[in-house]
Amino acid sequence: MAQGKRTSYFKEGGRNVKIVRKKKIKKLAENEISNNELEQKKRKLMKENRKKRRKRRFIIFVFLFVCIGIIVAVLKAPFFNIQAVYSVGQSQMTESEILEIAQIKTGVNIFSTNLKIAQRRLNFNAEIEESSVRRIFPNKIKISVKEAKPIAYIKKNDKLLFIDGWGKIIKVHEASDEEKPAAPELFGVEAVSEIPGEQFAKPNDSRAEVLFDCLPTLSETGLLEKLNYISLADLSDIHLDYENRLYMMLGSYENIDYKLKFVKKVIDENISEYEKALLDYRGDKLYVGRRETPEE
Repeated sequence: MAQGKRTSYFKEGGRNVKIVRKKKIKKLAENEISNNELEQKKRKLMKENRKKRRKRRFIIFVFLFVCIGIIVAVLKAPFFNIQAVYSVGQSQMTESEILEIAQIKTGVNIFSTNLKIAQRRLNFNAEIEESSVRRIFPNKIKISVKEAKPIAYIKKNDKLLFIDGWGKIIKVHEASDEEKPAAPELFGVEAVSEIPGEQFAKPNDSRAEVLFDCLPTLSETGLLEKLNYISLADLSDIHLDYENRLYMMLGSYENIDYKLKFVKKVIDENISEYEKALLDYRGDKLYVGRRETPEE
């Protein structure tokens, strides 16, 4: 009986094993079907993505083609050809001079004209302190300039060198008595250059430095625009001529700012606009007397 029981046990065990194997096979078949479906879905999704990418590329290509066509049409359209170029802000320079410097041609498409190059040409010119160039649609160019302002001029080799507040030569004119320069003449400082855009004096020139130190006060008080000349030949005895009627002897450049402000106050409060006088401030006090202008 023990042997029969073992046989029955093995038979039951064998049936159990067969049942387990069938379940595993069924599960594997189901998994294989699921994997096939998943693979098909992936392929379908990849195919759809490729179609979408091709569609996007086609749309981008069409968009770029249309944009290029529009740009070409605009560049060729005579409606946008430059008909006029004009300038504003100039006082000493003429409009024709400014236009010649900018070199902007009419009849050219307004979009194909390089405004940055034109502005660079203008700013490179010593007579122009600032400039801007912009389009006025559909067919005009506007140039705005701020001219460099001369604070004085100096004679050199029968030429007048006009300088700005930084000591840069902004323009050169032939010496002539026909036109009176709208700036005071500078004496006592040696000019080492005649080229516009360059510094007129050598570096560390003590007389030039005194001039630039005085400029803020001269401008602030309004003296600068009415001076006929500034003499720095002797830094211990600075001379100024005001409207060809008031001759100032200021002595040393020490405390020059205070002296200039005080002299301007005396002119405004105590001297008539027609009076000629000598203002001697070489000492501690200011003396006002009859004008006697020494020769320079």
